[in-house]
Amino acid sequence: MEKQRNLILGSICALIAVIFVILNTSPVAINFGFFKVKLPLIVVLVVMVIIGMVIEWLFGRDHKENKKPAILNKTKKKTE
Repeated sequence: MEKQRNLILGSICALIAVIFVILNTSPVAINFGFFKVKLPLIVVLVVMVIIGMVIEWLFGRDHKENKKPAILNKTKKKTE
């Protein structure tokens, strides 16, 4: 049930992100300090969404790995 809920929420967030990206296509200048790059805003938004997804995946993976031993410990205590 939780996986289905996460899938639905993820799909809704992805749809909102896609709509937002499509509506913002004008070129923007990005200043990296040493140089400036002029890119369409759609490219910047897509890259930022991908970076956010990678960061979330990395943090979520650590959380899930730390959670598994606690669940195993609880089941061991119940069986003893």
